[in-house]
Amino acid sequence: MSQKTHVKHRETARIMLVDEKNRIFLLKTHFDPEVGLPPRWLTPGGGIDSGETTLEAAVRELREETGMRVNPEELGEPALVSSGRWDWTDGMSYHTYTDTIYELRVQNFDPDTSGFTQDELRDILEYRWWTIQELMESDEQLAPHELREWLRARYQA
Repeated sequence: MSQKTHVKHRETARIMLVDEKNRIFLLKTHFDPEVGLPPRWLTPGGGIDSGETTLEAAVRELREETGMRVNPEELGEPALVSSGRWDWTDGMSYHTYTDTIYELRVQNFDPDTSGFTQDELRDILEYRWWTIQELMESDEQLAPHELREWLRARYQA
């Protein structure tokens, strides 16, 4: 049996937006085309640029993907840091990730997508507010892998 190839490691900074009804705002996005996996739902956020802290990246990504502007001090410490692995559909490749997720309480809003980058225009398929119950009952794929269980523990304990 041949050994799988580790193609890349991706560090991201993300923000879990929770509205007044404890609903979670998620984006449905494509993986990079070469990965071959189906889309998944995740929190706003993305890759950390050279020289950025996770906090700076989270603030920037939130502005790009929702139009929201927040001060870094509003985010505090990360609520979840998750690392994992995605096996590509070619059966030979995989990539790893570390997602640093901050949590922010907000009023329900419709995002301003005018700040989307070219990649976001290509990759973001839809967005919506989810109740925890909807997420628990859904068979939709979430990222990171442990997000569903983390949400269950945090909001339904």
